[in-house]
Parts: sequence; C-alpha cells; structure tokens
Amino acid sequence: MIAAALKRDIERYAAGMHRTNPLYVGAATGRLTPEVVAYYLSNVRHLVQHTPLHLERARRRARALGRDDLAAHFAEKLVEEHGHDRWADTDLALLRERFGGEAVGALAPALLTQLRWIEALIDRDPALYLAYILFAEYLIVLMGPTWLALIEERCGIPRRMFSVIGNHAELDAEHADEGLDAIDAMVTDPALMRPMRETTARAIALFERWSGEVVAHGYREPESWTAASYA
Repeated sequence: MIAAALKRDIERYAAGMHRTNPLYVGAATGRLTPEVVAYYLSNVRHLVQHTPLHLERARRRARALGRDDLAAHFAEKLVEEHGHDRWADTDLALLRERFGGEAVGALAPALLTQLRWIEALIDRDPALYLAYILFAEYLIVLMGPTWLALIEERCGIPRRMFSVIGNHAELDAEHADEGLDAIDAMVTDPALMRPMRETTARAIALFERWSGEVVAHGYREPESWTAASYA
C-alpha cells in the first residue's frame, strides 16, 4: 500500500517535469551548455560519492534499532553502489576533451542541503530512507533515457558523456522493483504512510531547487568555456 502510493507520487512528478524541472526544460529547449552539464555532473559526482556513506549510516542506524532486516537490505545496497562516482569522473573527462574548459563554482547549495537532510532522515528513521532511494532510482528509470536523448538531439552533447545517468537508468530498472518490494516487506505500519510520502515530496522539492541552481550557474559564467566549445 505504501509502496504503491510512493510509486504514484513519483510518476505524477515525472509526468510534469517537462513543465517544472529546469534541467528537463533546458534540455528540451536546447539551452543546456557544456558548462551547465559540467557543473551538473560535478554535483552528481558529489551526490553519488555520498551514497555509500549514507547506506552505511542507514545500516548502522537500523542495526542499533534492532531492525536487522533493514540493516541487511542496506548492506546489500552498499555493495551495489560502490564506485559509481567513477562514471562521473569519466564523463567529465570526456566533456573536457570534447568542449574544453572546466567546471567552476561551489556545489549547488540545495544539493548540500539535500545531503544534510538525508543524514537527518536516516538518524530519525532509516525506514524513511527507503522512500528517498525509491525516488532516486525510479525517477532516473522513468526520465533518464528521454532526458539524455533531448540533450543529444537539441543541445549537441553526446549521451556517452552521461554514463553516470545512463548506467543508473539501466541498473535501476531492477533496483526500483526491488525497492518497491522492500518497502512492502519492511514498512508495514500504516502510520508511516504520511512520513514516507512527505519524504518523497521533500526529495522532489530539493531536486527542483538544485536543478534550478545548476542551470542558473551556467548562465552566470559562460566565459569559463572557450569560444571553440560552441564551434
């Protein structure tokens, strides 16, 4: 019941991303520059680097609460998520090779807020972290391939420079199904429906915020990319 509700919430958000999400709109309108993409990938790399840290935090917290089922689930996820930041490293290297320039600026403030929020969420109740994981995995399955196609077709940036997205979109098709099953099996208290859905809503809001910050970054300092980048 809870898993089905979260699935609907994520699908509803995904269906409206073409109107609300700055990164999606930027791809659809051909406005994502190499600088925006480099800044986006730098932020994604930082986020992905924290996934194993968050999973280990969740595993320890679940064990401390006597939730051995949750702890085992997070331990399994930890193995699956190891080393994914190297995909982003490869993507950034390919982007620099093709377009020149360097990503500039600090990480998006909303991304840093998101990381702190995830840590607090885990400390509050590691079961709620399952809702965040489902959001992250299912959304990339729903929207990742379409978004990459738009960037390639309308922004001229090859999808091979987004392996951190493409690989996750492929792997997470199975992971999202597993996440739904895990919620069904381990989050059975009806009282958790509201906080689980609130977790999804907060994840959506933060993703919208840092998407906007990433796109705005590209329009503030376009000179960090050489003129040859757009030849």
